[in-house]
Amino acid sequence: MIVAKANFVRMSPRKLRLIADAVKPLSIDLAIAQLKILRKRAGGVILKVIQQAIGNAKNNLKLSPADLKIKSILVGEGPRYKRSDRHSHGARFDSGIRHKRNSHVTVILENKNGTQS
Repeated sequence: MIVAKANFVRMSPRKLRLIADAVKPLSIDLAIAQLKILRKRAGGVILKVIQQAIGNAKNNLKLSPADLKIKSILVGEGPRYKRSDRHSHGARFDSGIRHKRNSHVTVILENKNGTQS
């Protein structure tokens, strides 16, 4: 099992999950090709984490990228930054607060033949 993480990504988890769910069932080569031509900023973030996981497999475990498949892509919610917005009803109660969301992305790869490394 090969793991790569990107923490505190400055993007909402919903946007990242949309791309992650589209890429999960694909093979690694096809997923990378799809992410490179995708016109969403979330695609670049997930592409970097997948490439990091492939690098971990090559350098640390001496595995070939052709022998790998995506086991899961997890997108969790990170901390929120609270920012005030004067246009929304002044500062009355909580209506003047915008939540800027962060995400934690985890990509897990495994061997195609299913053997543990």
